[in-house]
Amino acid sequence: MATKKRNISRRTLLKGAAATAAVPVLASCVGAQTGASPAPSAGTGASGAPSATPKLGGTLSILQWSHFVPDFDTYLDKWAADWGTKNGVTVKIDRIPQADLPARFAAEVAAKSGHDLVAHFANGLPALFTSSLVDITDITDRAATKYGGWIPAGEAIGKVKGKWYGYPDFLVPFLSSWRTDLWKAAGYTKDHLETWDDLIAFAPKLKAAGNPVGTAVSQTSDAEHTWRSMMWSHGAAEFSSDGKTVAIDSPETRNVLNMAKTLYASMENSTLSWADVDNNTYMQSGKGAWIYNPISAYRTIEAQNKELAAKINVDNPLKGSKAQIASIQFTVYGIWNFSKNIDAARQFLIDYSDDWEGQFTASKGYNNPFLKAHQKKPMPVLGADAKLSHLQDIAGFVQPVGYPGPSSQAAYDALNNHNVSDMFANYLTGKKSLDETIADAKKRLGDSLVKFPVS
Repeated sequence: MATKKRNISRRTLLKGAAATAAVPVLASCVGAQTGASPAPSAGTGASGAPSATPKLGGTLSILQWSHFVPDFDTYLDKWAADWGTKNGVTVKIDRIPQADLPARFAAEVAAKSGHDLVAHFANGLPALFTSSLVDITDITDRAATKYGGWIPAGEAIGKVKGKWYGYPDFLVPFLSSWRTDLWKAAGYTKDHLETWDDLIAFAPKLKAAGNPVGTAVSQTSDAEHTWRSMMWSHGAAEFSSDGKTVAIDSPETRNVLNMAKTLYASMENSTLSWADVDNNTYMQSGKGAWIYNPISAYRTIEAQNKELAAKINVDNPLKGSKAQIASIQFTVYGIWNFSKNIDAARQFLIDYSDDWEGQFTASKGYNNPFLKAHQKKPMPVLGADAKLSHLQDIAGFVQPVGYPGPSSQAAYDALNNHNVSDMFANYLTGKKSLDETIADAKKRLGDSLVKFPVS
């Protein structure tokens, strides 16, 4: 997932918050800060739609992660600085590793103090912190009206009981990156890597040639989304379609675990301790024949080793026996209701959401859109690249955590506790039998539902 090595342990999603590295991007303070309120009248008209831009001032502090395509952070710093100059607001962006965000958000909520605008990565900010967020339904409705509506995954992420508490910024699909030269040498004749069955069938040949496939079998974000993608594509799921019951004990789950065990036999044991960066570096090394990862891995190789990049294809998510689905990472913005500058945070979101083309271009095709009109072809970046143009259809293959049910608090609790990656690791390594693995996963998922029942 990442483009450069980070000191992140396998359990950082659950550890305490790390110190932030502040990145001030503007120093032009005009006027006093706006007092906090749950839904400031200055930002909304009588109909609920955003009204004329309110008079802004003060400081707007933003907390988010360091992007895996560094050019995007450069873009955002400049965009925020220009926006601040125009609106008389001092904008400060604090960035920390993505895995430290959940703990940091929890600390700010507990203290009712911190940043104004926060961006969650690969986690359910609206579901987890509903009572601490501003209702921004008017902002998301504006975007839906202007840009053709939200895809279902965006609604699942941003809405809680009919109201929007999060602005779905962009989605990050898991894609097949594979070495065409190595696969061709192993006898693969197709132009695209299409199915999990193809991967499993050719993995032993690739390992025998000294180029194993690789994907994390560890407590990492990449592992959580890779194995969910495999599950959902074959009809297995953690929860029922209404999200109210555990559905992990099924023939489909057992089938997927056995498929994964066959695949793991053709992988290196080091995948058990991979961090999110390691599948990237594995492909960069020239040894790996396949990884499941966002496009950032390919972009890094493209910048560093054009000869190697020319041998790599990046394909849509793999198909299973039931569907073609990828579990997505994503960024979703929220405004704390204890923010000292809600007006500025609201207007920032409104204006920022209108520069989607600039965001997609700066991220080199990483920041995929949740709004339907933004998927019109040709899309920026991808539409002009024959090698990657098929990725313009990615919105048809993605689902958020909780699928086929809601993106609930219980679903994100299961994600943060690594229930899925532990289930696969337990069985793939022989630590537990198939029945023991299923029983353990069932209990842990049930615990999440007890803590956070879905109504």
